[in-house]
Amino acid sequence: MAKRQSFADKAKKEKMMATCPICNSLISNALLVRAGKNRAGSYNYKQNRVRICKCNQEELLG
Repeated sequence: MAKRQSFADKAKKEKMMATCPICNSLISNALLVRAGKNRAGSYNYKQNRVRICKCNQEELLG
């Protein structure tokens, strides 16, 4: 059974989150998956972990 998360734990986690120096919003981590064709003509997927905030959200997510 999982341990219940208290309010103090939530506040501690929020303090540890990074903020963007440009737009002062919280930075969230996300997994970005892009599809591309290889030489054989089939598709392969590339996975990248990116940090998203308000100033680069449009650029990364399109």
